[in-house]
Order: sequence, then C-alpha cells, then structure tokens
Amino acid sequence: MNRASVLLLLLLAPVLSAQPKEPPPYKAAANADEAVARITELGGLVRTFGGDALEVDFHHRAAAITDAHLQYLVSLKNVAVLRLKETAITDAGLVHVGKLTGLKRLYLEKTAVTDDGLKHLAGLNELEFLNLFGTSVTDAGIERLKGLPKLARLFVADTKVTETGIAALRKALPELQVVPDPARDRERAKTAWATAKTGLANAEVALTAAEKDAAELTPLAAQLKKASDDAAKQVNEAKKKADEAKKKADEARKKGAAKDEVDELKRLADEAQKATQALQAKTDDVRKRAARANNVKKVLEIAKAAVATARELEADARRRLPDSR
Repeated sequence: MNRASVLLLLLLAPVLSAQPKEPPPYKAAANADEAVARITELGGLVRTFGGDALEVDFHHRAAAITDAHLQYLVSLKNVAVLRLKETAITDAGLVHVGKLTGLKRLYLEKTAVTDDGLKHLAGLNELEFLNLFGTSVTDAGIERLKGLPKLARLFVADTKVTETGIAALRKALPELQVVPDPARDRERAKTAWATAKTGLANAEVALTAAEKDAAELTPLAAQLKKASDDAAKQVNEAKKKADEAKKKADEARKKGAAKDEVDELKRLADEAQKATQALQAKTDDVRKRAARANNVKKVLEIAKAAVATARELEADARRRLPDSR
C-alpha cells in the first residue's frame, strides 16, 4: 500500500467510524435480566420510576432499534414510562407496546407511527400521557384514543390533527388536556385580552385622578403645609384647654363644691373636649391634603408607569389573539 492510500484511509477513518451501525438482530430473552442486557446493548436505558415501576429510554443515547426489538419490553414487569422519540419504530412496533398494560407515559415524537398504529394502544387503560409530536397522525388516529380512561395529557403539535378532531376527543374525555388546543387557546387569549383591557382602563382612570391632583395640589403644597402646621398647633391648644377644664371639674368635685358649680365645670370640660375632637377632625383633613400635595409628583409618576405597563400588557395580549396574526 502506497503512502497516498494510507493517508486516504486515515482521513476517511473518522467518517467511516461515524456511520450508523446496524443494530444486532432480535433474540428472544429468557428472562427480565436478559431483556435489560439486550436493551442496554442496543443503546437503551432501563431505570426505576417510582418504586417497582420501570422507565425504558431508547432516545437518550440515540438507540438503534427496530420494531422487533420492542419485544424485549414484554419480558419486563411494570414498564411505566417508554421513550421512543426519534427512533425507527413504526406501527408494527406498537403491537408490542400495546401489551404493556401498566404503561403510564409514552413518548412517540418524530416516529413513523400512523393512525393505524394507534389502534394497538386501545388496551393501555393506565396510560396518562401520550406525545405524538411530529408524527403523521390525523383526527382518525386520535379517535382511537377515546377508550383510554386515564389519558390526561396529549401532545399533537406538528401533526395533521385538527381542531375538529380535538373537540371530538375532548367530548369523550372531558378532563383531557390537549397541546395545542386551538379552541381553548383562543378562549384563553380572549380572556387574557379582556383582563388586560380592564387593567389598562383602571390604570388610565388612576392616571387621570393623579393628574387632577397634581394640577390642583402642586401650587398649594406650601400653603397646605403651613395650614397643617397651624391646625396642629390649634389642636394642641384646644387639648390643653380641655384638660384644664376637666382638671378644674375634678378638683371642684373632690373639694365638695356645690353640685351646680361641679355640673357647670363638667359641662364646660365636655364642650372643650368636643371642640377639641372637631378641630382634630379638621386638622386630619388638612394634614391629608398636605400629604397628598407633598406626594403628588411621586404618585403621578407611578400612575404614568402603571399605564405604560398596562398598555404593553394589553398590546401583547392583543397580539396573541389568533385573529390578529
């Protein structure tokens, strides 16, 4: 062999080694351990899934399997999860999958399964999850799933399944969640838009009120602060007078003054107390207006930011409406 031939072989070696190898042919397994060994040889994984249940994964390492290899699964007990994404299995392989009566989750994304193959799943009464993403399944295929009592989630993106087929299936299985579900997605989008519009309307009302306060109170901020300080002083003076009147009435009573004198002093003390309370109420009102005037700019900025956010949310919700595309 000349030098050029050797160099050519060296260059081609990585390419040749990267070529997919033919999987070993199916050989009947004598028991579960042998079946696990054969699955592992194919590049699959077998692991526990909650207690005694098993998960078999042929996708994790891009396992090379054929429909016949799925017969190994029948030798295993309690297979609860089966991952066959992007494998070469066809409808013929689903014949063996249909014998796994304890199966709960089945992944068939981007496989060659068709409507006809789904009939083999009719006996999987424990099946809760089925992923058919990227298959050629149609409405006729998912109709075969109506008899699966525990089916809770079904993925049909990038298939030939239509809104009509989904509606018919959900009529038979009301609790089933289908992804995507155009009818439900449309209703959710409408609800989200209505909520966003309400939020925007409320934010705009709050902004209008903040703008009104800003226009009215900003010029009065200094005046209102002075009025608040003056009112506070008046309250303190009135409180002192009320306390003094009460003190005089108590002292007159203790000294045994005439009843008429005591009653008169008590009346004066009560009037002073009521006057103090009335003045306090007015002072509180002035203080609140002063506080509003002091914070009006901050409130206005917050209201503007809230409206801006609400507008973005409303626009985003509107864009998500199917009719807007």
